[in-house]
Amino acid sequence: MIKAVIKWSQPIEIFKPKKYNTNDKFIEHFRKVIDQNDSPLLEKEGFYCLISGSLKPHERLSVVLIEESFGKSIKQKIEKKKGHMRELRCVYKNYGDENLYLKVGIIESLNVENSEDIYKKIACKLISENDPSCNEPCDIDISDVQVINEGDYKPLKR
Repeated sequence: MIKAVIKWSQPIEIFKPKKYNTNDKFIEHFRKVIDQNDSPLLEKEGFYCLISGSLKPHERLSVVLIEESFGKSIKQKIEKKKGHMRELRCVYKNYGDENLYLKVGIIESLNVENSEDIYKKIACKLISENDPSCNEPCDIDISDVQVINEGDYKPLKR
Protein backbone atom coordinates (compact mmCIF):
# COMPACT_ATOMS: atom_id res chain seq x y z
CA MET A 1 0.00 0.00 0.00
CA ILE A 2 1.34 3.43 -1.00
CA LYS A 3 0.47 6.05 1.58
CA ALA A 4 1.15 9.72 0.82
CA VAL A 5 0.45 12.78 2.93
CA ILE A 6 0.32 15.96 0.84
CA LYS A 7 0.30 19.46 2.31
CA TRP A 8 -1.50 21.99 0.12
CA SER A 9 -0.77 25.72 -0.09
CA GLN A 10 -3.02 28.71 0.08
CA PRO A 11 -4.45 29.50 -3.36
CA ILE A 12 -2.30 31.68 -5.61
CA GLU A 13 -4.56 33.92 -7.70
CA ILE A 14 -3.90 33.73 -11.42
CA PHE A 15 -6.47 35.73 -13.47
CA LYS A 16 -9.60 35.31 -15.57
CA PRO A 17 -8.60 33.47 -18.77
CA LYS A 18 -10.98 35.33 -21.09
CA LYS A 19 -9.04 38.48 -20.32
CA TYR A 20 -7.04 37.18 -23.30
CA ASN A 21 -8.78 36.82 -26.63
CA THR A 22 -7.23 33.49 -27.65
CA ASN A 23 -6.22 30.36 -25.79
CA ASP A 24 -2.66 30.79 -27.15
CA LYS A 25 -2.37 34.19 -25.45
CA PHE A 26 -3.90 32.77 -22.29
CA ILE A 27 -1.39 29.88 -22.21
CA GLU A 28 1.50 32.26 -22.88
CA HIS A 29 0.37 34.59 -20.08
CA PHE A 30 -0.26 31.69 -17.70
CA ARG A 31 3.34 30.51 -18.16
CA LYS A 32 4.58 34.08 -17.69
CA VAL A 33 2.58 34.53 -14.46
CA ILE A 34 4.04 31.29 -13.06
CA ASP A 35 7.56 32.27 -14.16
CA GLN A 36 7.31 35.65 -12.41
CA ASN A 37 5.77 34.29 -9.22
CA ASP A 38 8.39 34.06 -6.49
CA SER A 39 6.65 31.50 -4.27
CA PRO A 40 9.28 29.04 -3.01
CA LEU A 41 6.68 26.26 -3.34
CA LEU A 42 6.84 26.58 -7.12
CA GLU A 43 10.54 25.71 -6.94
CA LYS A 44 9.79 22.25 -5.50
CA GLU A 45 8.58 19.05 -7.06
CA GLY A 46 5.11 17.93 -6.11
CA PHE A 47 1.58 18.40 -7.34
CA TYR A 48 -0.46 21.35 -8.47
CA CYS A 49 -4.09 21.94 -9.09
CA LEU A 50 -5.98 24.69 -10.84
CA ILE A 51 -9.22 25.66 -9.18
CA SER A 52 -11.88 28.10 -10.28
CA GLY A 53 -14.50 30.14 -8.49
CA SER A 54 -14.46 32.67 -5.71
CA LEU A 55 -12.94 32.92 -2.25
CA LYS A 56 -15.16 35.74 -0.97
CA PRO A 57 -17.69 36.26 0.47
CA HIS A 58 -17.97 32.46 0.72
CA GLU A 59 -15.51 29.97 -0.68
CA ARG A 60 -17.07 28.41 -3.76
CA LEU A 61 -14.36 26.58 -5.65
CA SER A 62 -14.19 23.67 -8.05
CA VAL A 63 -11.23 21.54 -9.09
CA VAL A 64 -10.33 22.07 -12.73
CA LEU A 65 -6.95 20.37 -13.28
CA ILE A 66 -4.49 18.25 -11.25
CA GLU A 67 -0.95 17.39 -12.36
CA GLU A 68 2.28 16.05 -10.88
CA SER A 69 5.82 17.30 -11.22
CA PHE A 70 8.40 14.64 -10.43
CA GLY A 71 12.10 15.36 -10.96
CA LYS A 72 11.60 19.05 -11.73
CA SER A 73 10.05 22.01 -10.03
CA ILE A 74 6.39 22.79 -10.53
CA LYS A 75 7.46 26.05 -12.19
CA GLN A 76 9.68 24.14 -14.65
CA LYS A 77 6.92 21.63 -15.39
CA ILE A 78 4.42 24.35 -16.28
CA GLU A 79 6.90 26.43 -18.28
CA LYS A 80 8.29 23.47 -20.25
CA LYS A 81 5.02 21.86 -21.28
CA LYS A 82 5.11 21.53 -25.03
CA GLY A 83 2.64 22.91 -27.52
CA HIS A 84 -0.86 23.98 -26.72
CA MET A 85 -1.80 21.89 -23.76
CA ARG A 86 -5.20 20.31 -24.22
CA GLU A 87 -5.79 20.80 -20.53
CA LEU A 88 -5.18 24.57 -20.63
CA ARG A 89 -7.33 24.92 -23.73
CA CYS A 90 -10.07 23.22 -21.69
CA VAL A 91 -9.53 25.74 -18.87
CA TYR A 92 -9.75 28.66 -21.30
CA LYS A 93 -12.87 27.33 -23.00
CA ASN A 94 -14.82 26.28 -19.89
CA TYR A 95 -13.61 28.65 -17.16
CA GLY A 96 -12.79 31.81 -19.09
CA ASP A 97 -15.00 34.10 -17.03
CA GLU A 98 -14.08 32.70 -13.63
CA ASN A 99 -11.21 33.51 -11.31
CA LEU A 100 -8.44 30.93 -11.48
CA TYR A 101 -6.21 29.91 -8.59
CA LEU A 102 -3.24 27.58 -8.34
CA LYS A 103 -2.65 25.37 -5.32
CA VAL A 104 0.63 23.59 -4.73
CA GLY A 105 0.85 20.26 -2.93
CA ILE A 106 4.14 19.03 -1.47
CA ILE A 107 4.59 15.50 -0.13
CA GLU A 108 5.02 15.63 3.63
CA SER A 109 5.43 11.89 4.06
CA LEU A 110 5.57 8.88 1.78
CA ASN A 111 6.00 5.29 2.90
CA VAL A 112 7.77 4.19 -0.31
CA GLU A 113 10.71 5.56 -2.28
CA ASN A 114 9.98 8.53 -4.56
CA SER A 115 9.77 7.73 -8.25
CA GLU A 116 8.00 9.04 -11.31
CA ASP A 117 5.68 6.02 -11.28
CA ILE A 118 4.71 6.69 -7.66
CA TYR A 119 3.99 10.37 -8.42
CA LYS A 120 1.85 9.36 -11.41
CA LYS A 121 -0.12 6.91 -9.24
CA ILE A 122 -0.66 9.59 -6.58
CA ALA A 123 -1.78 12.09 -9.25
CA CYS A 124 -4.19 9.51 -10.66
CA LYS A 125 -5.60 8.89 -7.19
CA LEU A 126 -6.13 12.65 -6.75
CA ILE A 127 -7.79 12.83 -10.17
CA SER A 128 -10.00 9.82 -9.43
CA GLU A 129 -11.14 11.19 -6.06
CA ASN A 130 -11.67 14.82 -7.12
CA ASP A 131 -12.85 14.48 -10.73
CA PRO A 132 -11.26 17.64 -12.19
CA SER A 133 -13.10 18.62 -15.35
CA CYS A 134 -10.02 19.24 -17.53
CA ASN A 135 -8.13 16.00 -16.77
CA GLU A 136 -8.42 12.83 -18.78
CA PRO A 137 -9.26 9.79 -16.62
CA CYS A 138 -6.22 7.72 -15.65
CA ASP A 139 -5.81 4.15 -16.74
CA ILE A 140 -3.33 3.23 -13.97
CA ASP A 141 -4.28 0.84 -11.17
CA ILE A 142 -4.56 2.97 -8.01
CA SER A 143 -6.21 0.44 -5.70
CA ASP A 144 -2.99 0.34 -3.63
CA VAL A 145 -2.77 4.14 -3.15
CA GLN A 146 -3.99 6.17 -0.18
CA VAL A 147 -3.68 9.97 -0.23
CA ILE A 148 -4.27 12.20 2.77
CA ASN A 149 -4.57 15.89 1.96
CA GLU A 150 -3.59 18.41 4.63
CA GLY A 151 -3.16 22.16 4.87
CA ASP A 152 -5.42 24.29 2.70
CA TYR A 153 -6.62 21.33 0.63
CA LYS A 154 -10.22 22.39 -0.07
CA PRO A 155 -11.92 21.98 -2.50
CA LEU A 156 -9.92 18.73 -2.77
CA LYS A 157 -11.29 15.85 -0.73
CA ARG A 158 -9.32 15.04 2.41
